[in-house]
Amino acid sequence: SWVVLGIVVVAVAGWWFVLRSDAPPAPDLATAAETAAAAQVATTAAPTTTAAPTTTAAPTTTAAPGPAGTWTVDPTIGSFNDYTSNYVGYRVNEVLGNGIGATTAVGRTPLVTGTVELSDDALVAAEIVADLRGLRSDKSFRDGKVQATLNTDEHPRATFTLEGPVALGDIHGDDASVEVTAPGMLTVNGLTAEMEVEVSAIRVGDVVTVVGSFPIVFIDHGVEAPSASIVVSVEDHGTVEFQLFLTR
Repeated sequence: SWVVLGIVVVAVAGWWFVLRSDAPPAPDLATAAETAAAAQVATTAAPTTTAAPTTTAAPTTTAAPGPAGTWTVDPTIGSFNDYTSNYVGYRVNEVLGNGIGATTAVGRTPLVTGTVELSDDALVAAEIVADLRGLRSDKSFRDGKVQATLNTDEHPRATFTLEGPVALGDIHGDDASVEVTAPGMLTVNGLTAEMEVEVSAIRVGDVVTVVGSFPIVFIDHGVEAPSASIVVSVEDHGTVEFQLFLTR
């Protein structure tokens, strides 16, 4: 009957809403580098023209400044609408009820600050802070559960602090890139645990572009996996992933 058909259509539409995933892919260094390059092109003013001098001086060349110094997370690059900006987030697998299947939950916050100290050949110090109250996923019903689980009312921020310097090798010049493992301490929900972070970085003009990830076990931070009426279970571990644009 039409009534039965209507019920089936509603049920299928409901399953589609739950199963469909607008979760973005993991951060990618090449894509992030394109964003850094585009941002610098957009902010470069067109050169002005002047009358030619009567005498022409020999051109001079200036070497690009070395990497040594303090680099800061730059909030002006990219847009969070398409995840081309700075962000820190999570990636966790969920199992849904009624035999519906499984899905991947991805949530991200653009509210990221921090500084990185570089020498000519090493990562000397780093502190990155993410405001977890800004976490958003593709499912609004999930976000409230995540906020409650992470206890963001009491502990709104997550902080990663580098432990000791990390050798980078030759990182001079444009397009210099590195892949390293950076040890550090992660504080979430007021509890701190040791982490090893896989980091990929490339210098694009005046921007150091960084992406990376590391595994996280929720119980290490006093966090129990969130649950909802339609979610049977959430894995007790996940992945933290990030994308950062640093300028002097």
